[in-house]
Amino acid sequence: MRTWVYLFVALVVAAGLGLGYFSKNFAFDIRPKNAAEAAPGEAKPEEPTPVRTVAASRGSVDASVDATANLRALRNVTILSRSEGVVQRVAVEEGDFVRSGQILCQLDDRELQVDLELARQRLAQTRVQLESAQIVREKMQSQVAAKITELKRNEDALAEGLVSDTDVELVRNQHAELTHDERSQEASVRENQFRVEELQAEIEKVELQIAHARVTAPFTGTIVKRSIDLGQSVRASDELFNLAAFSPLYADVFLSEAESRAVKPGQVTSISLDISQAAVAGRIVRISPVVDGETGTVKVTTEIQSPTAQFRPGAFVRVNIKTDTVQDAVLIPKSAVIERDGETYVFVTENDVAHKKTVQLGYEDGASVEVRTGLGQGELVVIAGQGSLEEGEKTSTVEL
Repeated sequence: MRTWVYLFVALVVAAGLGLGYFSKNFAFDIRPKNAAEAAPGEAKPEEPTPVRTVAASRGSVDASVDATANLRALRNVTILSRSEGVVQRVAVEEGDFVRSGQILCQLDDRELQVDLELARQRLAQTRVQLESAQIVREKMQSQVAAKITELKRNEDALAEGLVSDTDVELVRNQHAELTHDERSQEASVRENQFRVEELQAEIEKVELQIAHARVTAPFTGTIVKRSIDLGQSVRASDELFNLAAFSPLYADVFLSEAESRAVKPGQVTSISLDISQAAVAGRIVRISPVVDGETGTVKVTTEIQSPTAQFRPGAFVRVNIKTDTVQDAVLIPKSAVIERDGETYVFVTENDVAHKKTVQLGYEDGASVEVRTGLGQGELVVIAGQGSLEEGEKTSTVEL
Protein backbone atom coordinates (compact mmCIF):
# COMPACT_ATOMS: atom_id res chain seq x y z
CA MET A 1 0.00 0.00 0.00
CA ARG A 2 2.79 2.45 0.87
CA THR A 3 4.41 1.71 -2.48
CA TRP A 4 1.21 2.58 -4.37
CA VAL A 5 0.88 5.90 -2.51
CA TYR A 6 4.45 6.89 -3.39
CA LEU A 7 3.81 5.96 -7.01
CA PHE A 8 0.60 8.14 -7.17
CA VAL A 9 2.39 11.19 -5.74
CA ALA A 10 5.22 10.80 -8.27
CA LEU A 11 2.73 10.71 -11.14
CA VAL A 12 0.98 13.89 -9.95
CA VAL A 13 4.28 15.78 -9.72
CA ALA A 14 5.32 14.61 -13.17
CA ALA A 15 2.00 15.72 -14.67
CA GLY A 16 2.34 19.21 -13.14
CA LEU A 17 5.87 19.65 -14.52
CA GLY A 18 4.74 18.60 -17.97
CA LEU A 19 1.77 21.02 -18.04
CA GLY A 20 3.96 23.97 -17.08
CA TYR A 21 6.48 23.17 -19.83
CA PHE A 22 3.68 22.95 -22.44
CA SER A 23 2.10 26.27 -21.40
CA LYS A 24 5.44 28.00 -21.58
CA ASN A 25 6.43 26.77 -25.00
CA PHE A 26 3.25 25.98 -26.99
CA ALA A 27 0.21 27.80 -25.48
CA PHE A 28 -1.39 30.89 -27.24
CA ASP A 29 -3.51 33.82 -25.93
CA ILE A 30 -7.19 33.09 -26.58
CA ARG A 31 -8.47 36.32 -24.95
CA PRO A 32 -10.39 38.59 -27.37
CA LYS A 33 -8.39 41.64 -28.33
CA ASN A 34 -10.02 44.91 -27.03
CA ALA A 35 -10.32 47.60 -29.62
CA ALA A 36 -8.99 50.03 -27.07
CA GLU A 37 -5.79 48.01 -26.65
CA ALA A 38 -3.01 48.91 -28.96
CA ALA A 39 -0.12 46.84 -30.14
CA PRO A 40 3.24 47.46 -28.48
CA GLY A 41 4.57 50.82 -29.69
CA GLU A 42 1.12 52.14 -30.82
CA ALA A 43 -0.58 55.32 -29.14
CA LYS A 44 -3.77 54.58 -27.21
CA PRO A 45 -6.76 56.19 -29.08
CA GLU A 46 -8.91 58.83 -27.14
CA GLU A 47 -12.48 57.78 -26.40
CA PRO A 48 -15.13 60.55 -26.99
CA THR A 49 -17.29 61.67 -24.05
CA PRO A 50 -21.01 61.05 -24.61
CA VAL A 51 -23.05 64.28 -24.23
CA ARG A 52 -26.47 65.67 -24.99
CA THR A 53 -26.78 69.03 -26.72
CA VAL A 54 -29.41 71.59 -27.64
CA ALA A 55 -29.18 74.58 -29.95
CA ALA A 56 -29.32 78.05 -28.42
CA SER A 57 -32.51 79.75 -29.60
CA ARG A 58 -34.01 83.21 -29.67
CA GLY A 59 -37.21 84.27 -27.96
CA SER A 60 -38.74 86.51 -25.35
CA VAL A 61 -37.90 86.22 -21.68
CA ASP A 62 -39.60 87.83 -18.70
CA ALA A 63 -38.03 89.12 -15.54
CA SER A 64 -40.21 88.45 -12.53
CA VAL A 65 -40.35 88.53 -8.75
CA ASP A 66 -41.80 85.57 -6.84
CA ALA A 67 -43.33 85.75 -3.38
CA THR A 68 -45.82 83.90 -1.21
CA ALA A 69 -48.81 85.14 0.76
CA ASN A 70 -52.14 84.18 2.29
CA LEU A 71 -55.26 85.52 0.63
CA ARG A 72 -57.47 87.92 2.55
CA ALA A 73 -60.95 89.15 1.80
CA LEU A 74 -61.94 92.70 0.89
CA ARG A 75 -63.94 92.78 4.12
CA ASN A 76 -64.15 90.25 6.92
CA VAL A 77 -66.21 91.38 9.89
CA THR A 78 -67.80 89.91 12.98
CA ILE A 79 -71.45 90.90 13.31
CA LEU A 80 -72.37 91.52 16.97
CA SER A 81 -75.77 91.81 18.61
CA ARG A 82 -76.77 95.41 19.33
CA SER A 83 -79.65 94.52 21.63
CA GLU A 84 -80.78 91.84 24.05
CA GLY A 85 -83.31 89.17 23.19
CA VAL A 86 -84.07 85.59 22.28
CA VAL A 87 -83.26 84.38 18.76
CA GLN A 88 -86.63 83.96 17.10
CA ARG A 89 -85.43 83.08 13.59
CA VAL A 90 -82.14 82.23 11.88
CA ALA A 91 -82.38 83.03 8.19
CA VAL A 92 -78.91 82.01 6.87
CA GLU A 93 -76.32 79.29 7.28
CA GLU A 94 -72.56 79.11 6.85
CA GLY A 95 -71.56 79.35 3.19
CA ASP A 96 -74.70 81.28 2.18
CA PHE A 97 -74.23 84.25 -0.14
CA VAL A 98 -76.16 87.28 1.12
CA ARG A 99 -76.94 90.74 -0.22
CA SER A 100 -76.47 94.00 1.61
CA GLY A 101 -79.48 94.59 3.87
CA GLN A 102 -80.65 90.96 3.75
CA ILE A 103 -81.98 89.70 7.10
CA LEU A 104 -79.68 87.25 8.88
CA CYS A 105 -81.64 86.59 12.07
CA GLN A 106 -84.54 88.00 14.06
CA LEU A 107 -84.63 88.54 17.83
CA ASP A 108 -87.87 88.53 19.81
CA ASP A 109 -89.04 92.18 19.80
CA ARG A 110 -92.58 91.84 21.20
CA GLU A 111 -91.76 93.71 24.42
CA LEU A 112 -90.17 96.48 22.40
CA GLN A 113 -93.30 96.68 20.23
CA VAL A 114 -95.40 97.19 23.39
CA ASP A 115 -93.02 99.92 24.61
CA LEU A 116 -93.28 101.57 21.23
CA GLU A 117 -97.09 101.57 21.31
CA LEU A 118 -97.15 103.04 24.83
CA ALA A 119 -94.75 105.76 23.87
CA ARG A 120 -96.88 106.65 20.84
CA GLN A 121 -99.96 106.91 23.04
CA ARG A 122 -98.16 109.20 25.51
CA LEU A 123 -97.03 111.31 22.61
CA ALA A 124 -100.57 111.65 21.29
CA GLN A 125 -101.84 112.65 24.72
CA THR A 126 -99.09 115.22 25.19
CA ARG A 127 -99.81 116.73 21.79
CA VAL A 128 -103.43 117.24 22.86
CA GLN A 129 -102.23 118.96 26.03
CA LEU A 130 -99.88 121.11 23.99
CA GLU A 131 -102.68 122.13 21.64
CA SER A 132 -104.92 123.09 24.60
CA ALA A 133 -102.12 125.10 26.20
CA GLN A 134 -101.51 126.94 22.94
CA ILE A 135 -105.24 127.85 22.70
CA VAL A 136 -105.25 129.23 26.24
CA ARG A 137 -102.07 131.19 25.53
CA GLU A 138 -103.58 132.75 22.42
CA LYS A 139 -106.70 133.72 24.42
CA MET A 140 -104.55 135.36 27.10
CA GLN A 141 -102.53 137.19 24.47
CA SER A 142 -105.81 138.67 23.13
CA GLN A 143 -106.86 139.70 26.65
CA VAL A 144 -103.51 141.37 27.28
CA ALA A 145 -103.76 143.23 24.00
CA ALA A 146 -107.27 144.42 24.88
CA LYS A 147 -106.18 145.50 28.34
CA ILE A 148 -103.27 147.48 26.86
CA THR A 149 -105.76 149.36 24.67
CA GLU A 150 -108.05 150.02 27.65
CA LEU A 151 -105.12 151.27 29.74
CA LYS A 152 -104.07 153.64 26.97
CA ARG A 153 -107.59 155.01 26.71
CA ASN A 154 -107.85 155.56 30.50
CA GLU A 155 -104.49 157.29 30.61
CA ASP A 156 -105.68 159.71 27.92
CA ALA A 157 -108.93 160.30 29.83
CA LEU A 158 -107.00 160.92 33.03
CA ALA A 159 -105.01 163.63 31.26
CA GLU A 160 -108.29 165.32 30.34
CA GLY A 161 -109.68 164.90 33.86
CA LEU A 162 -112.41 162.50 32.81
CA VAL A 163 -111.34 159.63 35.09
CA SER A 164 -109.60 159.39 38.39
CA ASP A 165 -106.18 158.00 39.22
CA THR A 166 -107.87 155.09 40.95
CA ASP A 167 -109.58 154.01 37.73
CA VAL A 168 -106.30 154.10 35.82
CA GLU A 169 -104.45 152.20 38.54
CA LEU A 170 -107.13 149.49 38.54
CA VAL A 171 -106.75 148.92 34.81
CA ARG A 172 -102.95 148.91 35.15
CA ASN A 173 -103.15 146.18 37.81
CA GLN A 174 -105.47 144.12 35.66
CA HIS A 175 -102.98 144.39 32.79
CA ALA A 176 -100.12 143.26 35.00
CA GLU A 177 -102.09 140.24 36.20
CA LEU A 178 -103.03 139.22 32.67
CA THR A 179 -99.41 139.58 31.57
CA HIS A 180 -98.27 137.28 34.40
CA ASP A 181 -100.89 134.68 33.49
CA GLU A 182 -99.80 134.86 29.87
CA ARG A 183 -96.19 134.16 30.84
CA SER A 184 -97.27 131.20 32.95
CA GLN A 185 -99.25 129.81 30.06
CA GLU A 186 -96.28 130.32 27.75
CA ALA A 187 -94.18 128.21 30.13
CA SER A 188 -96.85 125.49 30.05
CA VAL A 189 -96.77 125.51 26.25
CA ARG A 190 -92.97 125.18 26.23
CA GLU A 191 -93.14 122.37 28.80
CA ASN A 192 -95.57 120.44 26.61
CA GLN A 193 -93.39 121.09 23.58
CA PHE A 194 -90.36 119.67 25.42
CA ARG A 195 -92.42 116.66 26.46
CA VAL A 196 -93.47 116.05 22.86
CA GLU A 197 -89.81 116.18 21.73
CA GLU A 198 -88.82 113.85 24.57
CA LEU A 199 -91.46 111.31 23.61
CA GLN A 200 -90.46 111.56 19.94
CA ALA A 201 -86.86 110.76 20.92
CA GLU A 202 -88.09 107.86 23.07
CA ILE A 203 -90.06 106.49 20.13
CA GLU A 204 -87.03 106.79 17.86
CA LYS A 205 -84.96 104.92 20.44
CA VAL A 206 -87.46 102.09 20.70
CA GLU A 207 -87.76 101.93 16.91
CA LEU A 208 -83.97 101.69 16.71
CA GLN A 209 -83.99 98.87 19.26
CA ILE A 210 -86.62 97.09 17.19
CA ALA A 211 -84.48 97.60 14.10
CA HIS A 212 -81.47 96.16 15.95
CA ALA A 213 -83.53 93.08 16.77
CA ARG A 214 -83.70 92.51 13.02
CA VAL A 215 -80.04 91.72 12.18
CA THR A 216 -79.14 92.42 8.54
CA ALA A 217 -76.03 92.09 6.37
CA PRO A 218 -73.98 95.31 6.32
CA PHE A 219 -72.59 94.45 2.86
CA THR A 220 -72.81 91.79 0.16
CA GLY A 221 -70.75 88.71 0.98
CA THR A 222 -70.64 85.14 2.25
CA ILE A 223 -71.49 83.88 5.73
CA VAL A 224 -68.24 82.41 7.04
CA LYS A 225 -69.42 81.48 10.54
CA ARG A 226 -72.72 81.25 12.43
CA SER A 227 -72.42 81.55 16.22
CA ILE A 228 -76.07 81.42 17.33
CA ASP A 229 -78.92 78.91 17.43
CA LEU A 230 -82.68 79.21 17.40
CA GLY A 231 -84.03 80.03 20.88
CA GLN A 232 -80.68 81.20 22.21
CA SER A 233 -80.69 84.23 24.49
CA VAL A 234 -78.17 86.85 23.42
CA ARG A 235 -76.94 90.04 24.99
CA ALA A 236 -75.58 93.21 23.47
CA SER A 237 -72.12 92.68 21.93
CA ASP A 238 -72.56 88.89 21.63
CA GLU A 239 -71.10 87.43 18.41
CA LEU A 240 -73.74 86.40 15.87
CA PHE A 241 -72.08 85.88 12.46
CA ASN A 242 -68.85 86.32 10.50
CA LEU A 243 -69.37 87.87 7.08
CA ALA A 244 -66.71 88.15 4.36
CA ALA A 245 -66.66 89.64 0.87
CA PHE A 246 -64.78 87.19 -1.37
CA SER A 247 -64.44 89.45 -4.37
CA PRO A 248 -62.01 90.96 -4.77
CA LEU A 249 -59.41 89.01 -2.83
CA TYR A 250 -56.06 90.47 -1.82
CA ALA A 251 -52.57 89.02 -1.33
CA ASP A 252 -50.05 91.11 0.60
CA VAL A 253 -46.48 90.25 -0.36
CA PHE A 254 -43.33 91.71 1.15
CA LEU A 255 -40.49 92.47 -1.26
CA SER A 256 -36.97 93.65 -0.64
CA GLU A 257 -36.33 97.33 -1.15
CA ALA A 258 -34.47 96.59 -4.40
CA GLU A 259 -37.27 94.37 -5.75
CA SER A 260 -39.93 96.92 -4.83
CA ARG A 261 -38.32 99.50 -7.13
CA ALA A 262 -39.13 97.29 -10.13
CA VAL A 263 -42.86 97.15 -9.45
CA LYS A 264 -45.58 99.77 -9.77
CA PRO A 265 -49.35 99.98 -9.34
CA GLY A 266 -51.28 98.47 -12.22
CA GLN A 267 -48.72 95.81 -13.09
CA VAL A 268 -50.18 92.41 -13.97
CA THR A 269 -49.45 89.51 -11.63
CA SER A 270 -50.01 85.76 -11.77
CA ILE A 271 -51.40 84.18 -8.60
CA SER A 272 -51.44 80.40 -8.22
CA LEU A 273 -52.55 77.97 -5.56
CA ASP A 274 -49.74 75.84 -4.23
CA ILE A 275 -51.93 72.73 -4.01
CA SER A 276 -53.17 72.61 -7.60
CA GLN A 277 -51.08 75.16 -9.49
CA ALA A 278 -54.29 76.77 -10.75
CA ALA A 279 -53.47 80.38 -11.62
CA VAL A 280 -55.50 83.55 -12.10
CA ALA A 281 -54.53 87.03 -13.16
CA GLY A 282 -54.18 89.83 -10.66
CA ARG A 283 -52.80 93.34 -10.51
CA ILE A 284 -50.87 95.51 -8.09
CA VAL A 285 -53.18 98.03 -6.41
CA ARG A 286 -51.01 99.48 -3.66
CA ILE A 287 -47.33 99.80 -2.73
CA SER A 288 -46.43 100.92 0.77
CA PRO A 289 -44.58 104.26 0.77
CA VAL A 290 -42.28 103.14 3.60
CA VAL A 291 -39.73 100.38 4.21
CA ASP A 292 -40.28 98.27 7.31
CA GLY A 293 -37.44 99.11 9.66
CA GLU A 294 -37.27 95.62 11.17
CA THR A 295 -37.48 93.44 8.05
CA GLY A 296 -36.24 95.85 5.37
CA THR A 297 -39.20 94.92 3.17
CA VAL A 298 -41.93 96.85 1.36
CA LYS A 299 -45.57 95.76 1.48
CA VAL A 300 -47.09 95.29 -1.99
CA THR A 301 -50.83 94.55 -2.25
CA THR A 302 -52.10 92.55 -5.22
CA GLU A 303 -55.75 92.09 -6.13
CA ILE A 304 -57.73 89.25 -7.72
CA GLN A 305 -60.85 90.75 -9.26
CA SER A 306 -62.51 87.49 -10.37
CA PRO A 307 -61.25 84.59 -8.24
CA THR A 308 -62.42 81.05 -8.98
CA ALA A 309 -64.08 78.89 -6.35
CA GLN A 310 -60.68 77.42 -5.41
CA PHE A 311 -59.41 80.79 -4.22
CA ARG A 312 -60.66 81.48 -0.71
CA PRO A 313 -59.56 83.78 2.11
CA GLY A 314 -56.67 82.28 4.05
CA ALA A 315 -55.46 80.12 1.12
CA PHE A 316 -51.68 79.96 0.58
CA VAL A 317 -50.73 81.33 -2.84
CA ARG A 318 -47.65 82.07 -4.90
CA VAL A 319 -47.50 85.50 -6.50
CA ASN A 320 -45.43 86.14 -9.63
CA ILE A 321 -44.92 89.77 -10.64
CA LYS A 322 -43.53 90.39 -14.14
CA THR A 323 -41.18 93.37 -14.01
CA ASP A 324 -39.58 93.42 -17.50
CA THR A 325 -39.53 91.62 -20.89
CA VAL A 326 -36.70 91.13 -23.41
CA GLN A 327 -38.21 90.28 -26.79
CA ASP A 328 -35.19 88.99 -28.79
CA ALA A 329 -32.94 87.17 -26.32
CA VAL A 330 -30.58 84.21 -26.74
CA LEU A 331 -32.03 81.43 -24.60
CA ILE A 332 -30.52 78.19 -23.30
CA PRO A 333 -31.65 75.66 -20.68
CA LYS A 334 -30.53 76.37 -17.13
CA SER A 335 -29.04 72.86 -16.98
CA ALA A 336 -26.32 73.92 -19.41
CA VAL A 337 -24.86 76.55 -17.08
CA ILE A 338 -21.85 75.75 -14.88
CA GLU A 339 -20.81 78.05 -12.06
CA ARG A 340 -17.43 77.21 -10.59
CA ASP A 341 -14.74 79.25 -8.86
CA GLY A 342 -16.63 82.49 -9.46
CA GLU A 343 -16.87 81.83 -13.21
CA THR A 344 -20.05 81.20 -15.22
CA TYR A 345 -19.59 79.19 -18.41
CA VAL A 346 -21.06 76.60 -20.76
CA PHE A 347 -19.65 73.97 -23.09
CA VAL A 348 -20.50 73.95 -26.77
CA THR A 349 -19.64 71.30 -29.32
CA GLU A 350 -18.24 71.97 -32.77
CA ASN A 351 -17.32 69.05 -35.00
CA ASP A 352 -17.61 66.78 -31.95
CA VAL A 353 -15.08 68.83 -30.01
CA ALA A 354 -15.96 70.57 -26.72
CA HIS A 355 -15.21 74.26 -26.26
CA LYS A 356 -15.61 76.18 -23.03
CA LYS A 357 -17.33 79.58 -23.30
CA THR A 358 -17.67 82.14 -20.52
CA VAL A 359 -21.13 83.72 -20.57
CA GLN A 360 -22.98 86.57 -18.93
CA LEU A 361 -26.49 85.62 -17.94
CA GLY A 362 -29.61 87.76 -17.77
CA TYR A 363 -33.21 87.00 -16.89
CA GLU A 364 -34.51 83.55 -15.99
CA ASP A 365 -37.92 82.34 -17.12
CA GLY A 366 -38.97 78.86 -16.11
CA ALA A 367 -36.35 76.34 -17.31
CA SER A 368 -34.65 78.83 -19.64
CA VAL A 369 -32.09 81.56 -19.00
CA GLU A 370 -31.04 84.54 -21.10
CA VAL A 371 -27.43 84.71 -22.32
CA ARG A 372 -26.43 88.33 -22.83
CA THR A 373 -22.81 87.80 -23.96
CA GLY A 374 -20.59 84.87 -24.90
CA LEU A 375 -22.97 82.78 -26.99
CA GLY A 376 -24.82 83.05 -30.26
CA GLN A 377 -28.02 81.66 -31.69
CA GLY A 378 -27.75 78.12 -33.05
CA GLU A 379 -24.64 77.05 -31.12
CA LEU A 380 -24.91 73.54 -29.71
CA VAL A 381 -24.83 73.80 -25.94
CA VAL A 382 -24.07 70.73 -23.81
CA ILE A 383 -26.90 70.12 -21.35
CA ALA A 384 -25.84 66.68 -20.05
CA GLY A 385 -22.39 65.14 -19.59
CA GLN A 386 -20.58 68.46 -19.26
CA GLY A 387 -19.54 67.92 -15.67
CA SER A 388 -16.19 66.31 -16.57
CA LEU A 389 -15.57 67.96 -19.93
CA GLU A 390 -12.34 69.78 -20.68
CA GLU A 391 -11.49 72.27 -23.40
CA GLY A 392 -10.80 70.50 -26.69
CA GLU A 393 -12.07 67.12 -25.54
CA LYS A 394 -13.78 64.94 -28.13
CA THR A 395 -17.47 64.28 -27.69
CA SER A 396 -20.18 62.07 -29.10
CA THR A 397 -23.76 63.26 -29.13
CA VAL A 398 -26.30 60.95 -27.56
CA GLU A 399 -29.85 61.26 -28.77
CA LEU A 400 -32.88 60.77 -26.52
